[in-house]
Formats: sequence, C-alpha cells, structure tokens
Amino acid sequence: MPSRASSGLTDTSLAAAVELNAAEWVRLQGRLPWVEWHDDGDAQWVFAGNTYPRNSVALARFAPEAARRRINEIVEYHARRGAPCNWVTGSVSGPDSLPQELRASGFKCMIHCSGMACDLDRIRKISKAAVTARLQPVEEGLALQPLTTERRRLRQNGKTSMAQLEPKQVWHFGAFVGDRPVGETSLCTGAGVAGVVDVEVLEGFRGRGIGTALVHHAVQHAKRLGFRVAVLAATGMGVGVYGRVGFQKVGTLSFWRYKVRA
Repeated sequence: MPSRASSGLTDTSLAAAVELNAAEWVRLQGRLPWVEWHDDGDAQWVFAGNTYPRNSVALARFAPEAARRRINEIVEYHARRGAPCNWVTGSVSGPDSLPQELRASGFKCMIHCSGMACDLDRIRKISKAAVTARLQPVEEGLALQPLTTERRRLRQNGKTSMAQLEPKQVWHFGAFVGDRPVGETSLCTGAGVAGVVDVEVLEGFRGRGIGTALVHHAVQHAKRLGFRVAVLAATGMGVGVYGRVGFQKVGTLSFWRYKVRA
C-alpha cells in the first residue's frame, strides 16, 4: 500500500500501530481525575462506572493458560459494581484464542472495525468547494448536543482536560456552520503515529463532506507535527469517508462488550 512507500512500515506493523494508538487513548482517559486506571502488566484498562469514558480493556497479552481466569477477574470487578465491560482486540492482543475466550466468558462482539493507515506524504486533496463548514482547532471538547446529562458533561470536561495534559498528545478540531458546532474529531499521538479518534457529525449535517473535511484537517495537522503516518478504526460507513483522504485498510480492530445482568 502507499503508506509503506515512504514510512517503511509493513501492514503488520501498521495494524499493530492502530491497536497501540487506540490503547494510548485509553491510557490518557485513565489520567482523568474521576477515572480509575489499571495497569496489570498483561492488560490495561479504565473504569468510570456507568458514565464517561466507557470502561475499556486494551492490550491484553495473556498467557494461554491464564486467559480465562484473567478475563473473569476483570469481569468480576465490573460486575460487583454493576457496570459494563468493553474490550478492544487487535493484532497485538493475545493469546490467539482471546476472541473465543471472551465469547466463552459472556462477551459479545459489537463490531469489527477496519484498522486503517494513511501515509501523510500522500494525503489526497479534497475540493475546497465541497467543504460546507468552517473547520478550526478548538481548545475544548465541543458540545454537539445539549449538556443535559452527566455523561455528556463529563465527556466535554474529559476531552477538554485530555487536551491540556502534558506532554501534549491530544488536539481537537471542530466543524461549524455559522456559530453552531456540527462536527468534531480529535487527534491522539502515541505509538509513533497520529490517531484520528471520535469523528462525529450531527445527523442533519451528514452527507455534506464534513466528516471527510474534518479528518483531512486533522491529518494535515498531524503532518505539521512531524508524523509520517496517521491511523484510525473505521466502521463500514466510515471506510469510504476515510478512503477519500487516503486511508487504506491494514488490519482489524474488534470491540467487545460484557453487559452485566440485572
């Protein structure tokens, strides 16, 4: 793929970078004051109860004989507190039987996302005439929806705080129609790459190229920061959006969920 040409990275190393960068986003969430951060050596995870951010386990690298026990230990921690447990798996996670072990422990795979990478020397141009919103960096997490719930308030507070952490690893970008914020995304640097995360456009403003423009704006910023590769995890709907910027599939990132029974 083109991203190998100038970066010198293979699809295998790029797929690993997708997962490692996603885990870095989880680690940064773990620095928020109301969030518990757990680094067990063979897995890392955040716990925020039933609010923002989602409870997430990343970079599980269990010995095959210990996988079922370790999964159940983490699940039990969540179950005692009546909170769901989310789990991210990719090419770095292990053992190879981890998906089967998660399923056997009561997890359901919610979605398989395409792990995608973009060579920042080969960002595709987008027509300025196609951009229907004003794009700009923002210092705070945007409130695309009214802050009427604790989750929404903590989401805005958390994203604002993450952009203020030192050393700086997080940048936010907004799309505006007039003075109204209608879309956002964030950039998280880690594992030697720049990760594009949390791309969102309000439903009434989709289909206008705003998502593509936001991602393009973010990766241009990553290039100015000196990064050579950007990565992200894309749903089926997002693959085409990101492909227009220059992203290509290099692997798969899967998202699992254990829902505590009432």
